[in-house]
Amino acid sequence: MKRLTIPGSGTESRATKPARVSAPATLGGAAFGASREETGADLLEAAQAAEIEQQATLEAAPVEQSYPETLALYVQAKHDQVEHIEDRLENLIDRQQARLQQTQASAPGRLSLPGSKRAWQNQQAQQQARLQTLHARLEAVREIKEGMGLHSPKIEELATRKMRAENPELASDWDAMREAARRHELLMRKQEQERKQSQAQERPGRSQSLGLSARPA
Repeated sequence: MKRLTIPGSGTESRATKPARVSAPATLGGAAFGASREETGADLLEAAQAAEIEQQATLEAAPVEQSYPETLALYVQAKHDQVEHIEDRLENLIDRQQARLQQTQASAPGRLSLPGSKRAWQNQQAQQQARLQTLHARLEAVREIKEGMGLHSPKIEELATRKMRAENPELASDWDAMREAARRHELLMRKQEQERKQSQAQERPGRSQSLGLSARPA
């Protein structure tokens, strides 16, 4: 049975169902009187069940089906990774804008000491510079995201490299299948060329035979 690694699981899996995983008490289990819904235990088990079902489907499929399906999972994971970074930067920008507004609201009054005014101005400049840096990084990430579309060559190359490294047996089976298909195609082309050459060689002799039979006695 092929052992496949699904991106995000971190471990190799088989189609057989593993032992039931219980939520530890430190996460808010029975020791604290919390329900399964509150601790997320039911969500964890649902995710594990979905992973097991997906794993069984991939392992039961032939290599010409399981390889592209596994690769598609890695491509999606790479795309989701970039989207997650974009979301985090957007959240950081929102928080930084809130800090800047707080700094502006705490401006020293006219009767404040010169040192207090300078400190406030420096703090405001730092907050604005940090906000500009975050905006620049967000734009850079968005450019990367546009270049790493779900079916772009760059993201497929990264996903393929990671998938093949984590699933060497599947990659080997895929390479062997592709090589066998390539050799079969070459053999078919060679046989077709030989057939055409044989037909071309037979035509002159056949024409001469027809010419001799057509002459009067």
